[in-house]
Amino acid sequence: MLRSSRLLPPILAAWALASAGCGRSSPSPNPIVVAASTAPVEALDDPRLSALMEAAERWRRMRGPSRSVVDQVILAADAPSFYDALATWDQGAYFPILIDDPRWTLPFIRAFKPARVVRWPRRPRSREDGPLEDWIAAEAAVGRSWAAEERSSTEVPPSGARPVGLGPTPPGAVLSHPSSRSLAGAAALAAGRFQPLVRVEPAEAREKPARLGFRDVATEEQAVALARRIEARIAAVVPAYAGLGDDLDFLTLACDWPYRYESPGGGPAGGGLRAIDDLIGRTIGEGTERVDAALARWAYCGRLLGDPAASVYRAMASLFLQPESALLWNTYRGGPPWADYDVTGAATILQLIRSPDGVEARAGDRADLNAWHERLADPGGRDLWLINTSGSPHRFTIAGGPGVTGDVPFGPPSVVSMIHSFSAADPSDPATLAGRFLDRGAFVYFGSVYEPYLSAFRTPYLLSQLLVAEVPLGAAWRQGPGEAFGRPWRLAYLGDPLYTLDPRPVAERSERSRRKALPPGAWALAPRARPSVGGPTETLDWCYETTLLDRSSAPGAKSPEILSALSQVDRERLDVNRRRTFDALLIHQGMLILDIDGLLERLLKIPGRSRSEEVWGAIETAALDRVAARLRDGRFREALELWHRLVVGPWPPRSGFLADLTRRLGDIAANDPARVDEWRRRLSDARDQLTRVSILPERRDMLEGALKRLVRSEAP
Repeated sequence: MLRSSRLLPPILAAWALASAGCGRSSPSPNPIVVAASTAPVEALDDPRLSALMEAAERWRRMRGPSRSVVDQVILAADAPSFYDALATWDQGAYFPILIDDPRWTLPFIRAFKPARVVRWPRRPRSREDGPLEDWIAAEAAVGRSWAAEERSSTEVPPSGARPVGLGPTPPGAVLSHPSSRSLAGAAALAAGRFQPLVRVEPAEAREKPARLGFRDVATEEQAVALARRIEARIAAVVPAYAGLGDDLDFLTLACDWPYRYESPGGGPAGGGLRAIDDLIGRTIGEGTERVDAALARWAYCGRLLGDPAASVYRAMASLFLQPESALLWNTYRGGPPWADYDVTGAATILQLIRSPDGVEARAGDRADLNAWHERLADPGGRDLWLINTSGSPHRFTIAGGPGVTGDVPFGPPSVVSMIHSFSAADPSDPATLAGRFLDRGAFVYFGSVYEPYLSAFRTPYLLSQLLVAEVPLGAAWRQGPGEAFGRPWRLAYLGDPLYTLDPRPVAERSERSRRKALPPGAWALAPRARPSVGGPTETLDWCYETTLLDRSSAPGAKSPEILSALSQVDRERLDVNRRRTFDALLIHQGMLILDIDGLLERLLKIPGRSRSEEVWGAIETAALDRVAARLRDGRFREALELWHRLVVGPWPPRSGFLADLTRRLGDIAANDPARVDEWRRRLSDARDQLTRVSILPERRDMLEGALKRLVRSEAP
């Protein structure tokens, strides 16, 4: 395997080449910039990175026993069955296990390409089973996963402490509690990375509510108390934890603890919302400014989110998947400091460990919204994203935009960094940018919970060097002492903080071991003929299994037959869970063959009253893609026809999508005199149509407002 000492010379050489070719452009809107107290770090040999790089050298030697990957994916029906399957891992071999939810199983299996897919037997549950029983099962599964393949019950190590006798294991711990929705994902990361699973109960509040939840904003006092409680708990489990490069340097929070806290100000950075995960893992002193003075870290923190199926998917993607391609998108223009965030040099660095054809950088006129949609019409997608932009929780600045959450595409499991204000304000909400990327398969996301200021982010060029040098992403993205924003700040890391890019060629990383024997009750899926008779349930099950097993050399070769079968299923006769399967299959197959027009038609045939949140989001993305395609081809009238169909149809009452789409088309029409009259007529027709039926008054008001904006734009 390549090591950092061998990578450093080509990294520095690539930086010199890339810097020499950087151009300059005219200014445009960008995030707020504050004057940094120090110049930005440019290279790995900067003295301000010395402690990090020394620790990283030790981290590379602390990866635990070398496990072989068994060439199979296990599908468990629920969390208790998942723990049973997890307990069959051992210190020498493991394999992906997913809780069977098509939203997560379909993209994962397409990326992993296993030799077989296995259904695991469901574990019976009694009425007395509850959170405590789940915790006991999770602990037992993690301990068994660290033992030898042939072991007795007395040889199973305790999961609440670092494993012994296995050599240098990763310096991390996973923190969760019995009632956490993400406990199954926590167990997966603890088992997969030989990390202790540590129980820490939710944060208590002195006033109502009795417990602070994820969306609650903690006070700084509450945040400090939680950080101290976690440190005390870790000290009892891993005594050598107090500095970087020791036995404990990474924490994964798989819990519903608060995500943000309110800083009262008084320090050099002022007050406002901050990320609680960036406070946890720091050495916090005493005094009125103790938080802003907490520059030293003893651990880097990441947050694992989601229900059992989603959290397990994100954990398994972190353990078994690697980005094979990268898209670097830069909307910034102008001189310093924006020019410091140029992505050309970063792309050159990433090409050292990935195919040059798979790493693409876009900037300037090649990075507008039209290019965004055109470039993302790629069957393979991109699985590492580095995006420079600005905006709000729901919008991002891009020429031809603004971009909205509906512009976030479907794609493979991915790692995403967004240099942007507020993108991670509430990652549990798919109406926000972070939430939508996570909803579309991102298993690692880095962004800001509040206005971070541009210099709070490490530059793409420095980040790429750290990634190539195998620094875990949880440490690579966060600034340290001596950098402009090394204090507790507003940036959040969502995912496994120990996740690392593997620099080895794909052939060296893809070797898999023989299959393991299946336990009683488990069975491998096998191809079968499409049922000639039977109800919608039998047809849907055949479609799902056929999709899971599709190993065709041509992607989507079976899609026409699967889509044909789905068209014969009456979705309204399905129960809620099977409707989710139906919807996931429609979206997956449509994106697989890039039949976005067909996908949109199928989705719009679903009655508005029964469309799920996932269906509404897919309609947004498909509609924006089709509007962009029509505009690229000069078919403005057809774009308006699609807009009209959407704007007079059903839509969730609190959604801002139709207003965003209307404004986008209005801006395009206002800049082209040949299109203004057609746009005015279409606006009037839609408004009048809604007026005649006396429904959707808010929609009529929105259209009336668009007409008024058009008049103002034409005024001399």
